[in-house]
Amino acid sequence: MSDAASFDVILTKYKTAGDIAAKAIKGVIDAVKADATILELVQLGDRLVEEGTGAVFKDKKMSKGLAFPTTISINNVVCNYAPLPSDEASSRKLQDGDVVKIQLGAQIDGYPAILAETVVVGASAEKPATGRTADLIRAANTAADVMIRLMKPGATNHEIGRKVAQSLRDFDVRSLESIQTNQFDKNEIDGKKKIVVGADAASRADSAKLEENEVYGVDIIVSTSPEGKTKTDDGHTSIYCKTNSTYLLKMATSRKVFSEIQKKAGAFPFNLRSLEDEKRARMGVQECANHALVKPFEVLVDSSSSAITAQIFFTVAVNAKGAIRLTPAPTWATAENVKSDKEVTDEEIKAILATSVRQTKKKNKKPASEAPAAA
Repeated sequence: MSDAASFDVILTKYKTAGDIAAKAIKGVIDAVKADATILELVQLGDRLVEEGTGAVFKDKKMSKGLAFPTTISINNVVCNYAPLPSDEASSRKLQDGDVVKIQLGAQIDGYPAILAETVVVGASAEKPATGRTADLIRAANTAADVMIRLMKPGATNHEIGRKVAQSLRDFDVRSLESIQTNQFDKNEIDGKKKIVVGADAASRADSAKLEENEVYGVDIIVSTSPEGKTKTDDGHTSIYCKTNSTYLLKMATSRKVFSEIQKKAGAFPFNLRSLEDEKRARMGVQECANHALVKPFEVLVDSSSSAITAQIFFTVAVNAKGAIRLTPAPTWATAENVKSDKEVTDEEIKAILATSVRQTKKKNKKPASEAPAAA
């Protein structure tokens, strides 16, 4: 089988995972209403992904399930927020006007498709989001539209990051530090190549060129805060991922928890809620994390408590004719639901947005003399 044919088979698995993730996130978006709790929403998202992956490739023994547990991050909370049932925060009810970032992912045979959208509780075509909230969401979606058009073979990660940051200026928002786009591969969501939007010298990723048939998880998070700084909220960390490190755990509880992690979690992030005993899991995972057997996906919050943040995440394959979407474009943030007074005025960014994501061959029209006669 040729390399191209092999990648087509792989793309089918990515796309299948992407379709499942898209249906799951739509189910969560439909449930985002005032008085819905965070716990209800994260449980719903995880269940929909598990049901979706369980319904495909039934005759084959392959890894299937969550590529990233459902997270519900509100207002100045940036990402990775999925409190456990015992956490008081899990019963926090959504309120009209909350800016809610929903992220989740599915994987088929180890090929992950992750996506995220931002919605506003109570907003609709009849009562659209306006003001700074609308500016923020439109900026994130514009940045995503610019990013996908730039992801072609030969493009450099630094140039892509610079132009995406440039696309945010007309909206008076900025990208957040610590957020990066990662290369994906089988059983991998943190590959070698990375893209950082608007990075300074300290946070800039190693220079790299995109190549055909690479897959990326594009993460764009923007904030209304002028600094764009984040801090961790360690008290609510509930998502971890097994590493390849080894260590002889001292505590029996830790050994039992790690054994369960090895059986259930595989290569992808998991929520402690998925383990058998939450209290034991909380205890045991600490020794595992202290000795790098697992790494935490820390909850990040904007350093400014008054800030709001928006996120767009999509999975994409790099192709000579342009990027191939493996997860669909956001569906909630329509022109009807989000009414911003700001628009792109930068001519370079406008030119990028005017191009197609995928090149299409134009059919040559036959001369009139060769056209078939009308019946």
